[in-house]
Amino acid sequence: MNTYLNEVRNQLKDWKIASLVTIFTVVRIIYGWAWLNSGLGKLSWLNGGAPKSAGLIQVMVNNLAGPEVSKFDPLMINKMFAWVSQNIFLGMPGVTDIMVVIVEIGIGIGMLLGIKVFWVALGAMFMNVQFMAAGSFNNFGYIWTNLAFLNFAKHAELLGLSGYFKYAKSEAGVADGSPTRVNQKVAGQTAR
Repeated sequence: MNTYLNEVRNQLKDWKIASLVTIFTVVRIIYGWAWLNSGLGKLSWLNGGAPKSAGLIQVMVNNLAGPEVSKFDPLMINKMFAWVSQNIFLGMPGVTDIMVVIVEIGIGIGMLLGIKVFWVALGAMFMNVQFMAAGSFNNFGYIWTNLAFLNFAKHAELLGLSGYFKYAKSEAGVADGSPTRVNQKVAGQTAR
């Protein structure tokens, strides 16, 4: 724990890093809370009634495979994803409902706790792009937020579990006598 706290203290001495860590930690918690609430709000989807995601998926397929969109699709990404959505997601709408709920709750918990923020933001990006393709244009800001997290993940997770585990490993290496990473700058200065 001391190694982690010392490392955080050292990194926060630089005002630029301190600013990024503070901003991205606050945003990460707010964003995580929004995802968790969204997922918990969709728990009602699992009551065994009619599938809730099927209508949204059909709108997404129509938006992705429409004539104006598919006119210029050189990599056929829209057509491919429309086919996947039509043939896989619409083929099992009950499972898709469960996946949406689990993924949204997982993204929320991952963001709140600061666990592997890059990968959590990548999952969030995947979900937000689908929601946007289904006509939910309020996800535009979320996409930019995901891009920011993809670029600044190490700052966003410094005050989270990933940051703690990163430096707890190096402390465990010291405790059990295994070789640890040596700070090259300090090693070079002491050798002189």
